[in-house]
Amino acid sequence: MHLESITTPFGRRPLTRAQLKRQATANSVAGSQIVDKWKVFRHIAEARSKLGLQDRALAVLNALLSFLPGTDMDPKAPLVVFPSNEQLSLRAHGVCARTLRRSIASLVEAGLICRNDSPNGKRYAHRSRSGEIECAYGFDLRPMALRATEFAEMAAKIVEETMRLKRTKEAITICRRDMRKLLQFYIDETRSEELVAISLRLDEILAHLPRQATAANLEASLRALEALRSQLLNSLNNIEKSVNTSANEGQDDRHKEESESESYIERRTKNLCGERTQAQLHTNTLQQTVVKGSRISLDVILKTCPKIHECSPARPLRDLISLSHACEIARVVLGIDKEQYLRCVRLSGELTANILVCIVYQRQEQIRSPGAYFCELLKLLISNRLDAEQLLLSMLKRSYTTAQVKPVPSEQPIAVSHQLLKLCSRGARAGSTEEKRMVRISTTN
Repeated sequence: MHLESITTPFGRRPLTRAQLKRQATANSVAGSQIVDKWKVFRHIAEARSKLGLQDRALAVLNALLSFLPGTDMDPKAPLVVFPSNEQLSLRAHGVCARTLRRSIASLVEAGLICRNDSPNGKRYAHRSRSGEIECAYGFDLRPMALRATEFAEMAAKIVEETMRLKRTKEAITICRRDMRKLLQFYIDETRSEELVAISLRLDEILAHLPRQATAANLEASLRALEALRSQLLNSLNNIEKSVNTSANEGQDDRHKEESESESYIERRTKNLCGERTQAQLHTNTLQQTVVKGSRISLDVILKTCPKIHECSPARPLRDLISLSHACEIARVVLGIDKEQYLRCVRLSGELTANILVCIVYQRQEQIRSPGAYFCELLKLLISNRLDAEQLLLSMLKRSYTTAQVKPVPSEQPIAVSHQLLKLCSRGARAGSTEEKRMVRISTTN
């Protein structure tokens, strides 16, 4: 490190080796190109995370550059500015004196400016008779001009890293969305144990995603997701092939058609038998809608177990994914063991596990230990002595029957005050005593 001229800070501020190195580098560089100060400032703003600068420090640097006349910065020319703290604070959007001192210190530590202090620590300049500045004391901005190329390369790397991180996050989001939708559809259709294992592996990969990660870390997670997606697509292709093969076997089945009877008496009998009440029609329609399908719909689950809405106050339950999130909250509230829940998912599917959780949450007031009750239901389910869908349908039918049988009052109850009840009771007692007195009078006569 060759030292030709050096300036030391005023007052109690110590001299560091980093300041010596920066000033020696600034004095040794010759023939540097003239740069645009605002372009260099934009590069510094983009690379502020690597330079360790806050937004307040950038505001102070912007104010310092505004005191430099023109837009070009020539490293061979004097680039010293000497504003007062008051003027510098005004141009830095009114920062306080303490923030101003801290921001200037961070700019010096980052090597963007150098202190060129006067003998008394004030900032001023000596001018010639013609008005030109001969010597100035303040902040030297030559390090910015000398390191302009370094700042440009640093900003380009950060922009590239930011774009790479953004595209990696977008790819992870799309891959996760595709796998979630496919697994939700095919698990409900086929209830394959292989798809359940892939779903558990997907949850494990997504659980280990860091909240604030670099592009390299996210790319590793993206590669794991892409490998899992390839495995999922292979499994789905095999499922589709098996479905198509089983469908081709039934192409030679005969077409069955029931012709309408031409008898007027039979048609009249059918019409008379079809005249039912609206409640009975609603009951039969509901039962056919539930029983005909090969799976339980979300609407039936929510009608049977409406209390599950309490576990999802932020968003409505519109699909099976939101139902799974609500059931996870209900599982924690009820104290159901996670291992037992995952075992139920592996054996019977996620929909069946969610149905059991909804049933337990709906009847939690009647159950002493919800966790143990869920384990007993799981044992019955494993031994093929329990069907979760049939249990749900029986609860729905029982609730609907109770609602139909419940008497509806013909008139609204009238609110009676406590004083009116006292008056009525007094009148009744007085009437009874009057009747007794009349009876005694009649007997004596």
